[in-house]
Amino acid sequence: MATLEKIRKRGVLLTVAIGLGLFGFIFMDFFNSGGSRNSQFEIAEIAGKSIPLQQYQRELNDIIEINKFSSGKSSLDEATVQRIRTQTWNQMVRNYVMVDEYDELGIDVSSQELWDMVQGENIHPIIQNLFTNPETGELNTMAVIRFLKTYDQDPTGQQKAYWLFVEDQMINERLYTKYSNLISKGLYTTTAEAKAEVNNINKKVDFDFVIQNINTIPDSLIAYNTSDLKSFYNEHQNEYKQEASRSIEYITFDVVPSEADKKATQEWINDIKEDFANTKDDEDFVSLNSDFSYDDFYLKKDELPETLQDEMFNAEEGYIYGPYFENDAYLLAKLSDVAYVPDSIKARHILLQPTQNQNSNQIFALADSLVNLLEKGANFAALSDQYSADKAANEKGGDLGWFRANEMPKSLSDTAFSAKIGEYKMAASQYGLHIVQTTKKSNKEKKVKVAIIGRKLEPSSTTYQETYAKASKFAGNNHTYEEFLQAINEEGYAKKLASDIKEFDQQLAGLENPRELIRSIYTTDKHEIIKTENNPIFELGNRFVIGFVTDIKEEGIAPFEQVKTQLAVQVKKQKKAEYLASKFNEALSEINDLESLADKLNTEVYEATDITFRSYSVPNAGVEPKMVAVATSVNADEIAGPVQGANNVFVLKVTSITTDEALNAEMQQAQTMMQYQNRANYEAFEALKEEANIVDKRAKFY
Repeated sequence: MATLEKIRKRGVLLTVAIGLGLFGFIFMDFFNSGGSRNSQFEIAEIAGKSIPLQQYQRELNDIIEINKFSSGKSSLDEATVQRIRTQTWNQMVRNYVMVDEYDELGIDVSSQELWDMVQGENIHPIIQNLFTNPETGELNTMAVIRFLKTYDQDPTGQQKAYWLFVEDQMINERLYTKYSNLISKGLYTTTAEAKAEVNNINKKVDFDFVIQNINTIPDSLIAYNTSDLKSFYNEHQNEYKQEASRSIEYITFDVVPSEADKKATQEWINDIKEDFANTKDDEDFVSLNSDFSYDDFYLKKDELPETLQDEMFNAEEGYIYGPYFENDAYLLAKLSDVAYVPDSIKARHILLQPTQNQNSNQIFALADSLVNLLEKGANFAALSDQYSADKAANEKGGDLGWFRANEMPKSLSDTAFSAKIGEYKMAASQYGLHIVQTTKKSNKEKKVKVAIIGRKLEPSSTTYQETYAKASKFAGNNHTYEEFLQAINEEGYAKKLASDIKEFDQQLAGLENPRELIRSIYTTDKHEIIKTENNPIFELGNRFVIGFVTDIKEEGIAPFEQVKTQLAVQVKKQKKAEYLASKFNEALSEINDLESLADKLNTEVYEATDITFRSYSVPNAGVEPKMVAVATSVNADEIAGPVQGANNVFVLKVTSITTDEALNAEMQQAQTMMQYQNRANYEAFEALKEEANIVDKRAKFY
């Protein structure tokens, strides 16, 4: 079982699932599965293949179990599970999209290749991570062989499951690497293309220009109608693509403590005061009765809560202050102890951590031996460097520096503070077994230990029921959107809005764990009340939520009416540009130089220097790609324009063209090919994914 522990300690899953997350997990058995395409339990359709929820969930559960095994945890938090869901989905998509490509191109990984990745000359990074000796940095080939011979003897089956998981990852990664290499090796930049690009890059131009901003034209000078809007819409539909989203209006019934809850909490704190005063064990009493944990540290006056500083620092042991209300809780504070202790100490330590071949008894025996050597005068720094797992402290001979009591693990801190200067002590913490020696102590000063017992002011079950009853009454009386709005106005509720909610969103501002609400929004029609299992009341934390869907946007091209306002802005801009262009043309019909043109248009001639094809902006013009394109493509002394740019209309004349020989065609050819190859991995897969027409239905289930 030693390898299992090694896997857990090294966090190999992080390396595998995150560092190599691109390749993740394999789902080849999906390709042989059936499942009804019309089934309500279909989670996706990818490349014409239906994927049932049960199949995805089974694979997801397997990966969750592998995560638990690898991390040594019995359960995973929701954020981790969500990440695993996403990784599982991404790899499922990759495998479904790529499987036909692999088959068509004859891409495969042979058993010999797999052997080479595990035991041959080309060891895979995953194997190196698992079996490299951390002390030497070299691969332990014997450990690989031992594991391969014994993994199927593990009665739990965990080692075998993990190894199959690792094999799948290596195979999947190799398949995709072969495909990527095939694509990248097929990309080529010709010499002619490289020369053309070099000419664009090396060419610099100076030019003069006359420019007028579109926004200087008032709306009164242009006219447009619905036909203009529709024409612009038809010509620019790709600019109005949108994701599916929903908007809602809702009200909340917040569950807050009632006067009865407040009274009950006050009675509880008052009733327990006498028992708190009489107890001889403050720590146990607080641990058994308080909503807050016991603080076992001695504190200076300014380290106490401001409310207690004067009360506790000048009182006698056993004094009780309160009840008092602070941070939404009723509290009692008791002066448990007064002591004169150092504020800080300086110490050094040797941290012993068990290895795969050691148990706790052996670690304590080693510690006893080291203490014996130290007491006989052995060099602390040398032993620390040889045995201690605290590498940062080892660089300073094991020195921990100066620290206060609450700045180290409690067992280590208590031991070091209580020890005499120069004395060697042992302390066990979550990090291992410490051999600690206190080397210096600050001057003693007065400190106090204060025990605080408290009860949070929280709503009772009765308050929850009463609040739910109010929400239920509201929902029962207001079934329609019109009734909802009328009730809000008449009863004074605060209406809240949430806009552009995406189907896979996990959060809504101000609402706790709203995923069920979001899922339900996407099964609700416009102006209908949102329900889950026919219930219109959502319990989100300490809030009951009732809402209506107010807007629905489907994925694709936004309807004309939905973007009419945006279209009006663009059409007005276009009309103003056309108006300015006509003014330029009118002036140019009478004159043929920029100075006269500027005079006629009541503006001036601007100058731009050293502009290249890759220039981002032009002084006095801003970001105008068309100006850069025109300037770097026309002949010298040729008036070009008028041109309608992003925000301006302009006319220009190139005054100078120079060529910089800093870059040659051969260098550019190599650079362009490298850029193509770097893009190949991502863009080739994205193109295939788009062709797969993926229908993602995960939001129905998660």
